[in-house]
Amino acid sequence: MTKEYAKRREHPRYNVDIQVTVIVGDSKLAARTRDMSRAGLCLIADQPIEGDTEISVDLVLTFGDAGATEPLKLFGRVAWCTALFGSYQIGVKFVKLDSDRARYLDMFVGFLDGTLAPGDAFSGEEEALAADPDDPFAA
Repeated sequence: MTKEYAKRREHPRYNVDIQVTVIVGDSKLAARTRDMSRAGLCLIADQPIEGDTEISVDLVLTFGDAGATEPLKLFGRVAWCTALFGSYQIGVKFVKLDSDRARYLDMFVGFLDGTLAPGDAFSGEEEALAADPDDPFAA
């Protein structure tokens, strides 16, 4: 990709290899991400998915001993699909992002770009819970 092309992108892409479950209609298939941005992702799968197909993907980030995120279900539309050495490379644009999914996607991308570490995402919520005077279990 040329520098000029990369500059035209609205959101930076992050090279990341995440196991995902792709749901197409009533079918599920396993795939891996090649890269991801705030706007979409590139998948590598054993089966092609026709362009303009609506899909959903379940993403889980793992942090070794630190744990893993809950599955993040995102909806997308296949922008393109090309054969790639016996597999298929599939470009997906995210669609139907409500405010909750957008917030979780922002956290997810924060993990990828290094601005958010595991445990940081909900540290404010834990402090708020600990400070709740009506909580009988608060220390």
